[in-house]
Amino acid sequence: MSGNPTYQNITATVRPPRCAIFINGASDYWRAAVDGAIMQASQVWGGRYFLIIPTDGERISAKFWELLEEYSPDHLAIFDLTFSDVEHADPDQYKTTKQRYRDSWDSEGNPADGFENWFSGSAAQSRIDKLTISDDLNRELLNRLSPFHYNDAVDSHVTRKSGFGYPFTQMSKIISATTSQIGLIALPPLIDNLNLKILIHSETGAVSADHYSEAGFKSERLPDGVAVLDLLRVTHGSSGISADGDLKPDANLMAKMPFGISMLHLGQYYRADRHMSYREPVVVVLGDTVEDFCLYYSLSRMHEGVKWLPLEWLRASNKSLNERHIRHERGEEPRELTQEEAAACVLTSAFYELIGYGHDEKRVQLCSMSLRQRQLISYRRQVARCSYFGAEFTAKIDCLPVEKVSTSCVSRVFETNNYVNHRSMVFVDGGSVSQFDTPTVKNFSSIRLPDHYWLTSLQIEGYQPPSLPTLGPKLVNLHNSTTESRVASDGIVYHCPNSMIFSNELDAVLVRPKLQMPDVMELFDTYFEGVGVKVRYSDKGKYFNDTIDRFGGIEELGKFIKAKDTRSVLEKFMQKEKRTDNGVFYVRTDQRSYLDLDAFADSMGGQQNAANLLDELLIKEVVYRGYILKCERCSLSSWYSLDALSSVFTCNRCAFQQQFTQKHWKNGMVEPRWCYKLAETVYQFYEKNSHLTAQVLYQLKSQSTTAFHYAPEIDLIDFDGPGNNREMDVAAIVDGQIVFGECKTETLKLRDIVKFEQLVKMPIKNPARIIFATTQKVSKDFEKKMALVPNAELMVRSDLYDD
Repeated sequence: MSGNPTYQNITATVRPPRCAIFINGASDYWRAAVDGAIMQASQVWGGRYFLIIPTDGERISAKFWELLEEYSPDHLAIFDLTFSDVEHADPDQYKTTKQRYRDSWDSEGNPADGFENWFSGSAAQSRIDKLTISDDLNRELLNRLSPFHYNDAVDSHVTRKSGFGYPFTQMSKIISATTSQIGLIALPPLIDNLNLKILIHSETGAVSADHYSEAGFKSERLPDGVAVLDLLRVTHGSSGISADGDLKPDANLMAKMPFGISMLHLGQYYRADRHMSYREPVVVVLGDTVEDFCLYYSLSRMHEGVKWLPLEWLRASNKSLNERHIRHERGEEPRELTQEEAAACVLTSAFYELIGYGHDEKRVQLCSMSLRQRQLISYRRQVARCSYFGAEFTAKIDCLPVEKVSTSCVSRVFETNNYVNHRSMVFVDGGSVSQFDTPTVKNFSSIRLPDHYWLTSLQIEGYQPPSLPTLGPKLVNLHNSTTESRVASDGIVYHCPNSMIFSNELDAVLVRPKLQMPDVMELFDTYFEGVGVKVRYSDKGKYFNDTIDRFGGIEELGKFIKAKDTRSVLEKFMQKEKRTDNGVFYVRTDQRSYLDLDAFADSMGGQQNAANLLDELLIKEVVYRGYILKCERCSLSSWYSLDALSSVFTCNRCAFQQQFTQKHWKNGMVEPRWCYKLAETVYQFYEKNSHLTAQVLYQLKSQSTTAFHYAPEIDLIDFDGPGNNREMDVAAIVDGQIVFGECKTETLKLRDIVKFEQLVKMPIKNPARIIFATTQKVSKDFEKKMALVPNAELMVRSDLYDD
């Protein structure tokens, strides 16, 4: 243990938990499941930004995996369909079933006034289409998302009648402590059409009329005179209001709706690199399936300008418009559009308004989970035709395959004015000396215990570990539990104020943890611990690390090797023949080449540049200055450092001590010439071709924006595959993402792919990138096989060297 203190700058933010709610994508009642999930999310602090993800319990489609990994949920929940949902999904069936039970209740002589409570309770408990996550999917969720967990990835089950508990904060518990003026809470009107209902609720949220009554707040549904289509216009950002509508575009209306209330004292913040947001397209998801709606819903929690257009509405609207045109030509009175047909017109017109009436660079991206590219193209004109803007809209619509739709998360939700809390802490041997001063919620008049929970998210400057299922407690240990700390994609996160609240005084229960920063080898040990693999530096890794230390970092080393002139200096040290014409001296007994000033000048374009470089390398102890002398007794020619010389030298072979004179000089020189030796570790580093690995790491470092960690040339002990040991040339963590790689200065062979094929089959998180680097040409067979490895890519000489 070194005991040397280091100072780390830490930024802490206060935010609510993020949650992804799984619904049964195979259920005919998926719309009711969506609506029920929205209702429960509406009741939770920050629930406006929960995701809804369809699954059959065995698999999740690739696009939703992208969303989940970008979102980085803290918790995973399942919405369980019950018979209560049938009332919303199939009212006729619900009434028939209810009447049958009433008849049975009455025939048994039960009191009539007790039926409603009994039936309501039974319906809420009766599961239908129960969703079960398989063991394989559970393991994949843990490895890829690393949520708060205790072996099971899913830690919450909710229904229409039963919502979220600890560690989520129910709005009804904290709303009375708000410092904002809320007034009357507005509820959306009752809507029979299921598609229209979930579309409206996806923007407004939904709670029962008496949900906030116990907290002293009154809720009212929007008046019956408010047209649903007018509400659709307002929720989709349109300025147009129908002539007969009573609803006015009230900027405060959405803040008074359930989802607006769930954002109490919360703000949506964008990354600093989102400076081109005005060019971001309006993404329109077209389709009628559960995947289409959930793509819209989940993507809209992470981006602005994401909308849904049911395909059946679009078709019906275009059919109606055709009929109206025909009737107009006949001089007949056109029939009124149905609610669905009119809704399609409202939506498409709102899309056009959102891109600024086509006057700027914004465009509409039309995509779908259920439609092919050719089908999207055929519907593009229909989308434009349904709008009030017609043909001019068509040119602003791009049809995009769903796999190309960006899922990159650009927004996060934090407590307002509580997302930048700077701390500076002292660490010794990777551990903080003192406890971390946990920030608290600060926008409420009081913090209600034990009802108000939040997360503290930490970003340590220059340190970003990967998101791994067992890593959280190794950084922030709270009660030795994996359910209270985790590593998210945007920081190290832990639950606050405490999982065990025994007092109403916040200061008495607020957790103040000590922090740990495991080094890169510990991080890779954690990555492999679930499959019994350990990591250690190989001999090449030791040479590599010492070389980096001498040069002063991977950037300095990378620049030196990347440039042709400085790299040629190292290549001259590798020569195996005597070349006195360019100042390279190969000593056969040492099996090394030594360089004089002329050799450096030949590479650097002049003696002054060479002298400047030598000064730098001598200070860094990359090279050493000395003489090549010949023993007068045994005739050994060898290099001697200045440290070994006085007025005499001792032969390295026969130990004869002699005074060096002209006869000892090499090559008949009148005066001795300085010869420079490359440090042994640097020599071994370059001879073993680790310079290629260095260039890959240098390239990765240049791509990093927050933190870069690396452990080059490591051995994987007990790796699952042919043989017990495997060498990993590139092992890095780039902005929290695991990157592995293979580097060859000779031709890459098919066998070089085998260990990575084994790696991605292991029950651990797949690397974000697998890099194959080479200075030689790559065969078509290799490229074909490499393409089958997830996240594999190729780097060639032109990517890494300046030649």
